[in-house]
Amino acid sequence: MAVSVKIVKLLPKKPIKNDLSEKVYYACTFCEKTIGLYNESRSICEKLSGANVFYCPFCLRHGHNTKANKNVMALTFRSIAGYYHNVFHLGQKKTMFLAEIEDYIKAHAEVGLLNPLFSYDPDSMNWFIDFSKVGRGRKKVKIHSVLKTISNILACFNLSKHLPGIRMHKLYKKYEEAIVKFHTQRYRPAGKKLLIPTLGGCITHQVHDKNFDMEDTKVFSSCDFLQP
Repeated sequence: MAVSVKIVKLLPKKPIKNDLSEKVYYACTFCEKTIGLYNESRSICEKLSGANVFYCPFCLRHGHNTKANKNVMALTFRSIAGYYHNVFHLGQKKTMFLAEIEDYIKAHAEVGLLNPLFSYDPDSMNWFIDFSKVGRGRKKVKIHSVLKTISNILACFNLSKHLPGIRMHKLYKKYEEAIVKFHTQRYRPAGKKLLIPTLGGCITHQVHDKNFDMEDTKVFSSCDFLQP
């Protein structure tokens, strides 16, 4: 019986683009959130974003990748949660558990979303206010509606309980001044698209270590709940 012999040459398989590729991290052009995306999601976001820019899925869903984003102000209250986390949870004397901080965050989200002008990204704790619907005229609401919601959100964190003597009016003023300026001028300082006020200058009795850096509270996010 004749045996047929064939020579088989093995070659390395070329990887298929975006097939089983690892997570790639991007910084959103609009909200500045850093996000890791896999395969299909990454490809879709890149396609919808266009050349030389990248928009996260949240911003794409809410149309923040268009020229209309000039009317949208991005801000956050995460520095408050960050202060609670760094000082009361991770501090030498733990007086607050992650579950309590999470309850405050959930409460502030529920209260803020009662105002249809506000949208919220729970991953980054960023808020977005649509100022195209704020002003005078039909189908617009007054700026007072925005500022009232800001005040209600701040109340959710129960700051007076945890930081007796806190100057709430100073903290509120940090939001108010920036919001009014954006409303009247569509202005945010260069390099500061996101408004992130801290508790700096608002606390009368220091409860944190003297070497504590208030700027560290700005980077708090939902990822911190994964820590023990």
